[in-house]
Amino acid sequence: MDGTPHRVVDSFANGVANGAKGLFDAVVNAAKGAGETVMKALDTPFSQVTGKEGPHRIIDRALDGATDAGTNYIDTGVIGTAKKVGEGLMKALDQPPEQIGIPPALGGLGKFQLFKK
Repeated sequence: MDGTPHRVVDSFANGVANGAKGLFDAVVNAAKGAGETVMKALDTPFSQVTGKEGPHRIIDRALDGATDAGTNYIDTGVIGTAKKVGEGLMKALDQPPEQIGIPPALGGLGKFQLFKK
């Protein structure tokens, strides 16, 4: 059923969703990397005096946890749910082509043929 029109649209939609997920993850990882750079800079005076991390790490860890939870929610919640709903719809739309061959696959007429030999 890969060549049917609805599966072609589904493939495109999945590509867009995966691209959005990748872009979102990249932005989050860049922000976390920048935050870690700031945290290391703030750690320097504390570690030189006490040999330990500074109290600002409490906020950093809380923000990292919240960011990871938000990322997980977007990736598996919003995008994952949309993909599951889309796959359910695609399976429903697969039934007519599987049963009677209409609409035919884009690469050919499938089971449905106007002129039989």
